[in-house]
Amino acid sequence: MIKILTRIDRTIFWLSRQLTNVCLLAIVLVVLYSVLLRYVFDAPPFWSDRIGVFANMAMVLFGLGITVRNRELIAMQGLYEKVSKNFALTLETMWNIVILVFALMFTWYGADAAVNMPGQYWDFQDFCIDLSFGDEQQPGLLLSVIKFVESAIGAMVRPFCVDGAVPQRYLAMLMPVSGVLISLASLAVLIEDFRTIISGGTAAGPAGDDSRNQENQ
Repeated sequence: MIKILTRIDRTIFWLSRQLTNVCLLAIVLVVLYSVLLRYVFDAPPFWSDRIGVFANMAMVLFGLGITVRNRELIAMQGLYEKVSKNFALTLETMWNIVILVFALMFTWYGADAAVNMPGQYWDFQDFCIDLSFGDEQQPGLLLSVIKFVESAIGAMVRPFCVDGAVPQRYLAMLMPVSGVLISLASLAVLIEDFRTIISGGTAAGPAGDDSRNQENQ
């Protein structure tokens, strides 16, 4: 049973890291792409700023689960050095319970917001219709490649369009998804805390024990 839970924990941790890496890569690529089109072709993409902000939001939310699992929240780490080890373990456990409660509430209300959010992102409507640089742009190899890339992105986005725009509830789904990951990370940390209490150990520092450090490398 312990091996199964450990494997699930590692899988969730790996998934969170990959999602965060994808978001960071998306931010870098979108910014580079936007700068290239803005200052070289004088044709800034209409979606670059919005996508960059969305990717940043997703990276922070997914990264929070990693931070919780690695015990890297600044919370009360400095206080642990000034109190007894047993009291430090009690504070650590209480803090992790607070995080778990927050994560569960974030998941619940985030899911409710995602389901009931009525708005749409009209600045993405070009994805739902057609992508073009305009007649004033001179055709060229690089420009043709860029147009092909944006057309491919539009083809992937169009199935999600509703009434010619992208619903805001898609972005709101970040809240319940990241909330679940944070909840699972908090639960895993709490299980470690309770096992430490039962065994008579002391509070774990940032990034947990040595086995967690080796796993994260």
